[in-house]
Amino acid sequence: MLTEDFGLRLDGVHEELRDPGRLRFAAVIGLLLDGDPGLDGPALVLIERSSKLRQHAGQIAFPGGKVEPGDRDLLDTALREASEEVGLPREQVRVLGRLSPVPTPTGYMIVPYVGRVLGDWQPRPASGEVERILMPSLRTLMDPAIHRLTGSVEWEGERYDLHQFDIADPPLWGATARMVWDLLERIRA
Repeated sequence: MLTEDFGLRLDGVHEELRDPGRLRFAAVIGLLLDGDPGLDGPALVLIERSSKLRQHAGQIAFPGGKVEPGDRDLLDTALREASEEVGLPREQVRVLGRLSPVPTPTGYMIVPYVGRVLGDWQPRPASGEVERILMPSLRTLMDPAIHRLTGSVEWEGERYDLHQFDIADPPLWGATARMVWDLLERIRA
């Protein structure tokens, strides 16, 4: 499913980003865990955000978040957040590239990175921000029975399809669903 050239289908890690305008940058990382090739294959690490959070409470998301003053760049933000939220050791991830940035009505331009986890590592909730961890296989996410378009919306002069993946309760929707759809489209390419 993930061929050796998969990284070539992603945007470059350090490619220049367009000016986010009035939006603030945030960064997330889609972590790919190798699975049993004979079974479901690679899995994607997702978190369910705590219901106690002010923003995006209870939503399914990639590990990640806002830029902090000490972050060197957006990739550093994504890796720091993954360490804080799911206990990812930085040395155990090989960053493959980037997906298309996703603007949100809450004021962020989210920059999603994609990385492959190296060696044995199991994500664990490492922060009160994380309610639980989900690890759907890419094969599951590609199953047409769990994906649906719930409509489209125009925002800031652009039209966006609204994706939903019925992998949990609540389902995966919103900005993260758009990122997952982008990832799956690049895998299929």
